[in-house]
This record gives sequence, structure tokens and C-alpha cells, in this order.
Amino acid sequence: MEMSIRKNRPTFWIILLLTLTIGVSSPAAAGTLMVDPSGEGDYTEIQAAIDAANPGDTILLKSGTYEENLQVDKELKIWSDSRNPGDTIIRAADPAKNVVEINTGRVTFSGFGINGSENAGIYLEGAESCLINNNEISNTGQGIFLKDSDRNVVSNNVLSLNELGIGLESSSKNTVQTNLIAYNYGYGISLEESTENQIYDNYFKNDENVEEKPGNQDNFWNIALTTKKNIVRGPYIAGNFWADLEGTGYSETSTDENSNGICDSPYSVNGGGTDGSPLYPKVPEAIPVLENRLDPGAYEEGLAEKGEAVPEAESGAEISEEEMVEEEVAVEEGVEEAEPKAEEEGAAGEEEGNEAPGFGFGIAGLAAGATYLLKKRS
Repeated sequence: MEMSIRKNRPTFWIILLLTLTIGVSSPAAAGTLMVDPSGEGDYTEIQAAIDAANPGDTILLKSGTYEENLQVDKELKIWSDSRNPGDTIIRAADPAKNVVEINTGRVTFSGFGINGSENAGIYLEGAESCLINNNEISNTGQGIFLKDSDRNVVSNNVLSLNELGIGLESSSKNTVQTNLIAYNYGYGISLEESTENQIYDNYFKNDENVEEKPGNQDNFWNIALTTKKNIVRGPYIAGNFWADLEGTGYSETSTDENSNGICDSPYSVNGGGTDGSPLYPKVPEAIPVLENRLDPGAYEEGLAEKGEAVPEAESGAEISEEEMVEEEVAVEEGVEEAEPKAEEEGAAGEEEGNEAPGFGFGIAGLAAGATYLLKKRS
């Protein structure tokens, strides 16, 4: 036995050396950093946590209001700990700068209320495979803006009371899905020299939903019918829901003879694009739930401050208390969370999308839905 050990001693030392080398060169496991304005976390400021984090780390923010302008230059997952954009607010410390600026790949940014910038709420430049999910962005120049950024996923966000909802410039193969883009003072979405982007399952309700650009025809405004509840609780994810401030939008006035939740005719997008499967309000009770997340009154006040005329909305029908309860129950039965999904190969990916704390448009609005319907009665 002793002879055998001596004979194999060189092999033993080689294996030991390789084991130690692999152990030293292996990357450290990703960590989690907690930001808490009360001082009970690892940091009280978000940027300090970003600067200290290693690529691949997760940063969780406790509820509160943070006045900062953020620069994200490494691969990170930045989430609100509550998963609720209503109680974790990031407001621009300097309104002349973007609230959040991302200029690297594979960043997840999810669960925040963002406001207070003359520029963008979330700005991506030179960024790829990022996931921007479950944020509520208001009172900015551009809610979300992508420049020279490809293969990102923008999903489940609420963009309202901005000059522009979403803007893409020289950005391709991005996925823009299941966003509530409504009551913005300018366009809902604008694409400049941006092609092969997939834009579907969004709820558009602006004075002008799409800025007329020739490049619009080089983007995809619907996907093949997919059996899953869409943003207005119809049975298929396909195209977008096209509304306007007067209640006369394409999806609001079209027909659906076969009752499949898809308008009978395609919708012509400004600039030459086509939504081949625009959504129809097959479940009309779902619309008040979406609308309850918006603030038309604030929009009208904003227009008045700008000296612009307020569009006249179509008056709604009266509803009884019994109908109100029935509608609330119907919506509750049809609710499911809208999960972010990366459709493009090489994008943020389904695995990362499922990890992100998407809040969706369902349960979040149920409790307040009855209030909306009661207001509608008065």
C-alpha cells in the first residue's frame, strides 16, 4: 500500500493543484444588497449600492421615496422589495437628468414608481438583453427611451402623464408588450430608425398613439394568436388595444363577429405599419380595472396648464349596484398576472422574466375597481 501511494504521489499533487486553481478562479456567488432609507439595510442610497455591487448581484429596495439620479453600468437585478411600484418611488434629484440610466447589458429593473425628470424616466443607451418590467412612470419627458439598444424587453409598465410614453431610436429587435400606455401629452410610442421590434398586447389610449414614421412599417405590431389572456382579458395575445380619449378608438368601435376577442379587420398604424390582430373588448369589465390605474383628472389639469383643450370623452352608461358586483366578480374570475416574456432569441430570456417580480394588471386593480364603477354611477 505504501509503495502504491508513493508511486502515485505526482498524480495526487497534480489533482490537488488543479482543484485549488479551479477554486480560486471560479467567480464568487452572486450576492444580495439591501437598500433601506431608514438605515436598517446595507445602504441608504441606491447609487451607493450599485457602485458597491458586483456584476450579477441583486439589489433590493425597501419601500420609501428615493431622490436620486441613477447610473447602472454593470449587470444587476434591481427590484423593489415590496414588488409594488406604488410604495417604492424613485424621483429625480436633478430634473434635468434621466432618473435611471442604463448603459450595459442584462440589467433587470422592476417594481418602481418613477417621476420628476424633464428627460427620461428610464433611459437605455448601448444596452442589450435588459428587462424593464412592472414600473409606473409619470411626469417625465419620455417615460422609457431606448437609444442604440437591442433585444431588450419592456413589459407590464404603466406610462402615463409623460410627454412621450415610449421612444426608440436606432434600436432593433426589442419586445414591447403588455404595457399600459395612456394619457400621455404627446405620442404613446415613437420609433426613429428602429426596426424589427415586436410591439403587442399593449393598451394605447393617447391623443396620438403612434408617431407617424416611415419606419413603423418595418416593425411588428402583432404576433401569431397565442392562447393566453391578453391585457384586456380576451382569450388571445395577438395585437394591441387601440383606444382614444374620445372613446372612438379602433378597438372601441370595431366589430368582432366571431366573438374571439380580435377585431374583424386589421388596424393601419401611422407610417404604414399594420396591426393584423387588434384586440377587441370581449370582456368589457376589464377596461375599468385598467382605467382605474390611470388619472384622467391629472391629465386634464396638465393640459390646462399647457393651455391645450381637453378632449371630450364619450359618456358612459349608468350601472346599478348589482351590475357593479357582478362585473367585479367577473373580472376577479378572469384575472391572472401578466408575466414578462422575452420573444427574441438572445433577449432577457424567459427564465429571467419569470424571476422578475412582475405585478401585472390584474389583482392590483381589483380592490379599486369597485370604486371606479361607483364613481361612474354619480
